[in-house]
Amino acid sequence: MFGQKVQAIMFPHATRKAPASDSATPQKRADLKVCGDCNLCCKVYDIPDFEKKAGQTCHHVRAEGGCGVWGLHPQICQDFKCLWLKHDDMNALWRPDVCGFVLRVEPNGTTLAVDVDPDRPHDWRRAHYYDQIKIWSEVMPKNEGLVLVYAPEGLYVITPMEDLFLKAPKRGDILETGMEPSLFGMRPFARVVPARERRKERTDGVPRRA
Repeated sequence: MFGQKVQAIMFPHATRKAPASDSATPQKRADLKVCGDCNLCCKVYDIPDFEKKAGQTCHHVRAEGGCGVWGLHPQICQDFKCLWLKHDDMNALWRPDVCGFVLRVEPNGTTLAVDVDPDRPHDWRRAHYYDQIKIWSEVMPKNEGLVLVYAPEGLYVITPMEDLFLKAPKRGDILETGMEPSLFGMRPFARVVPARERRKERTDGVPRRA
């Protein structure tokens, strides 16, 4: 469309699954940082081993905080490290149970995901956090990355100019983003291409126009 450059990522699952450790540096856990009584990742992600769905707190979470089966918890839980744990320069304000969301990097290595606590759906908009999220989003117009906020009501594609809201994607859907001309200059766009539409295109042999 008008020669725009499009970023596209696929959503591998309908609900959020605890992702494996990403490739962002540094790889090792930052010194002196431990989960402690923070257990938001035990709430916002699917844990298939326990048949736990995203948005529900794992039944192994202790009342006083922490994991009741620590040391025997599933491999998917052991592998996951949020960005607060991994980065020295993120202070205590960014600990998930303090800020109300979990930060991670998608498998493509260029998409920052903000996974929001469904019981604190607006905390990511607090000035301290929102201002930094908008700064991170400056990679989007240059086609160098994305910032996505997974909120209870749907998905927000964060850009320096505006936040684009989309309904929650389903398994296999493709998110396409980029910049396109408008009467007011270049503006960001975002759209979800349903998996069924992609399958139909492959069957018909018709390439999708950018």
